[in-house]
Amino acid sequence: MIGRNKSKHKFIVVSMILGLTIIYNEYLVYEINSSTWNFKKCTECVRVLLVADPQILGEYNENYIGASFAIWDSDRYLAKTFARALKHSEPHVIIFLGDIMDEGHIATTQQFVRYKNRFDNIFYTPDHIMKIYLPGDNDIGGEEDSVSSRIHDRFKFTYSQPDTIIHDNVIFFKVNRLINYMPNAPKDAFLNDYAEQNVTNVVLSHVPLLFNPGYFVKNVIKELSPQIIFTAHEHKAMHLIIDTTIDQFGKSRIFKTHDNSIYQLRFDMGDIHEIQIPSCSYRMGSIDNMGYGLAYIDTRDKSVDFTILWLPSRFPKLKGYLWIIAIILFSFVAILVCNCFASSSSPSSLYNNNSNYMMYNHLMII
Repeated sequence: MIGRNKSKHKFIVVSMILGLTIIYNEYLVYEINSSTWNFKKCTECVRVLLVADPQILGEYNENYIGASFAIWDSDRYLAKTFARALKHSEPHVIIFLGDIMDEGHIATTQQFVRYKNRFDNIFYTPDHIMKIYLPGDNDIGGEEDSVSSRIHDRFKFTYSQPDTIIHDNVIFFKVNRLINYMPNAPKDAFLNDYAEQNVTNVVLSHVPLLFNPGYFVKNVIKELSPQIIFTAHEHKAMHLIIDTTIDQFGKSRIFKTHDNSIYQLRFDMGDIHEIQIPSCSYRMGSIDNMGYGLAYIDTRDKSVDFTILWLPSRFPKLKGYLWIIAIILFSFVAILVCNCFASSSSPSSLYNNNSNYMMYNHLMII
């Protein structure tokens, strides 16, 4: 009886540990992590939340045992982190820098519709916030395969919007290096004279530009005169400067993981900055380098303040669940074994065994 009570107590303790672990992994870790994010108060700036490579999982590659759980957990992670990033940043503009879907370029029309609905549910955003969508290679092809005009047109139709978008005095140019496309600059962009104007030209590209220069990149710089470029694709957090006065690369920086500092980037000296945004998906990044980008664009001050909203790791939490489940199963088996042993060694069972033995001897005498 005492052994059985001890076993029950152990099971209760393990169950409490599992419950506390679930509370921490599914709620507290996100709240604690978001409390470390930096925020800058500004009245004249344009706040921009940058989302790179969410790559919501598809149905073709995720066809193994447990795939449904993997898709469900990945979607929940993205939804939880984005909701907190949205609340923290209070953005005027949200930019999705491509690779919205992991299998968009190979999806059927029916699958694409399902992916689109999942994406809208995950990244739910109020209507008053401006949203900009860029295609990535996983959306339309272009990395391991060629860009299909049909798939590209499907994406453009689904996320129909101009390639040049203006918010206050910030002009966003959507550049597509996968097909070497860039929009024409509007006449009111004050190109090549932005130092004297309260205007900021921002180039958006899924594939990095300054990190991989070439003829197309030179044309982008010449025609669009960007002060800052936001890119994705590499799943890394990096910063590169090019000095246009001497046409040479300046310093580069790799943003340290979980460094929540705010960096001020000035572009009134002829510098062009490119910032790569890391993936926000734990399935696409490494264990601990997922994050969202947050930029404060001040057209009057000729500067951009930038920080990364680093996200909590997920894989260690999932491995922790496996360990706890294994412990619970082991405890359950141990309880069964102890109960069986206790039953077989109890006084009543010994009495019954002795009675059976005496009856057997009595029958043998007769």
